[in-house]
Amino acid sequence: MPTTPVTGLRVRGLAEQAVSAALDADWPRAIELNKQILESAPEDPEAHNRLARALLELGRLDEAKAAIAEVLKVEPNNSVAIRNAARIATLTEHKSKPNTTKSKTQPRLFIEDMGKTGILRLINPAPIHVLAKYSPGAEAELREQEGLLAVHARDGELLGFLEPKVGRRLLDLLKTGNQYVIALVSNDHQNPRIAIRETFQSLENAQRISFPGHHRPAETKERAYIKGTFFRFGDDEGETGDGDEAEDTAVVDEVVADDDADAADEPVRLEAEDDDEDEEPEE
Repeated sequence: MPTTPVTGLRVRGLAEQAVSAALDADWPRAIELNKQILESAPEDPEAHNRLARALLELGRLDEAKAAIAEVLKVEPNNSVAIRNAARIATLTEHKSKPNTTKSKTQPRLFIEDMGKTGILRLINPAPIHVLAKYSPGAEAELREQEGLLAVHARDGELLGFLEPKVGRRLLDLLKTGNQYVIALVSNDHQNPRIAIRETFQSLENAQRISFPGHHRPAETKERAYIKGTFFRFGDDEGETGDGDEAEDTAVVDEVVADDDADAADEPVRLEAEDDDEDEEPEE
């Protein structure tokens, strides 16, 4: 079906509403809006991917699988669809159900701020079928466990651990009053990652940086996470368009459809061996 300018505007408007619904964790509305898009643009791969994600959130795996199949008819190499198909296969094989994301996602919580944000890999991650239950963007929390810092989903499920050196540092900062928000970035069992952002720094830690040695130039620090695929909406091969408009309409990749991030676009990582770099000397 040819797309007219009027139809294109309508689809764009509906897509923005669908993205907002996903950010609000309003999955029934996200399903409704994406289905409306597909009435006008039945081969729209992004709408099918968003529909699949919303259906997956509600545990409607067969319907999600059908939506993914529609994407693969048009784009056989669509990495978003391929990853979500693998996730559904894992859940089905292990007779598991996805853990529905119920909390609103706030993308700007994870905009890079010098020394206050980090992307950390998990070690000793949970089994693949456990990680598959949780979507990127899902909230997590940190708990001390036998001297290590464990990462748990909001329902208490253990997702994995932080590298010991990084964990010890953050544990000390937590015990002395710092506060953080945590979200799952990737549920890939080979490379599971979380995002951590400092939301409160105690007076005791006034001279301590949560994530030292991982500073980007000032001109990039306010855009790093928006440009990265953690919050980009659509195919992870990139979006058409340029400037702020393209960035503002591309903020929810992992939250809406995707399950991974491309290394080229990824926010800066915190590696264990760099943990103490640039840290203020302690007395």
